[in-house]
Amino acid sequence: MVRPGFGGPCLLCHLLLRGGPARRQGVAPMRYAAMIAYDGSRFSGWQRQPGVTRETVQEYIEAALELLNKSRTSVVAAGRTDRGVHALGQVISFDAAAPWDPKKLRNALDANLPPSISVIRTAPVPEDFSARRSASWREYDYFVWKDHGCPPQFAPWVWKNTAPWDRGAMRSICSLLRGEHDFGAFCRKADRPPGARRTILSAAVSGKGPLLRFRIRGDSFLTNMIRIIMGSMDLVASG
Repeated sequence: MVRPGFGGPCLLCHLLLRGGPARRQGVAPMRYAAMIAYDGSRFSGWQRQPGVTRETVQEYIEAALELLNKSRTSVVAAGRTDRGVHALGQVISFDAAAPWDPKKLRNALDANLPPSISVIRTAPVPEDFSARRSASWREYDYFVWKDHGCPPQFAPWVWKNTAPWDRGAMRSICSLLRGEHDFGAFCRKADRPPGARRTILSAAVSGKGPLLRFRIRGDSFLTNMIRIIMGSMDLVASG
């Protein structure tokens, strides 16, 4: 229902943003976290897809780490982004074969990745740290251009939707989304997990002129949940 043009999601893990734990004297950390950003236009999402000849962000990250570790290395992400979704602060965790200086690790990873993927920073973390399980929340931005004349520079990053929206209805929908609910209806049936309850910490629409931003933060999200929410909001707000 939602058309291409998903705005950049920003998935954040508080531990890494605070700078990560300090090195424990005499103990060489082997697990690391990294904050990465990527342009999702060319990728079939974050997650590796075995047996499918599609490029994913995870495949490129793991290939770069394999060069550094001299062995296959699995990566865990704070969240899985879908096809065409961009990231400003995706957090990943992985094990290294030997201790690294964080800046050198960042530079080495960056040097082995395509221009569409960038490593922002890395940090040593405790061995029980997991980017997925340790994340406090995830946050997505969805950008919508509400006019016919969309600048070509913006076109790849926004959903062009010229239907008039009732801003009051949008605010009401955001209010209803907040809190803990069963979001099973906002997920493809084939991907719906047994437990579909999720907690939305905040949801709001803001903007200036024709550019609107829908920002939503939650403990976690179901597959395609944001896109389906946006499609539903469009139906309600456009009458």
